[in-house]
Amino acid sequence: MNCSLCNIDVPQERIDEGYTICTKCSTEEKVSCHTIYTHKTGGYIQVVSKEQSANLNRLDRRGYSSKTARHYKEFTVDKVDKPKSVKFRRCTKVYTSYNTALDMVISYYNEWGYEKTLQYLRQMNSSGDIPLMTRVKIQDIVTDKYLTPSPRALIRKFNK
Repeated sequence: MNCSLCNIDVPQERIDEGYTICTKCSTEEKVSCHTIYTHKTGGYIQVVSKEQSANLNRLDRRGYSSKTARHYKEFTVDKVDKPKSVKFRRCTKVYTSYNTALDMVISYYNEWGYEKTLQYLRQMNSSGDIPLMTRVKIQDIVTDKYLTPSPRALIRKFNK
């Protein structure tokens, strides 16, 4: 079958779809698509007109599908002749030694118990008396001591 406008042979697939004119003579606009990602992966395509596609790409925070960054401003890197000098300052903070802090916390634990000892340990750390790593190590020791049953408690448990 020939095109009704230019008499060029129309492909059979186009005739099967119900068209009587060729693609060169057609006034129908080509369709475009807009990719929608509902998650990180697994996007799907929405078929829209070219005008709608351009508008959706403008509104989409991911931008166009081109490989260039269209919305970013150009920038240049200034060359530095001489790097800035860096002043190294040694840490002059003096902390309580680990053994001293451990002895203080264990005696506090024996007098006040577990919950108060953890508060005391947090207060020592936040006031700058001991570093965080020391606090964590001492807290592990106190927790182990709290969870380990005393010999008296074991005797009571097994004598029942």
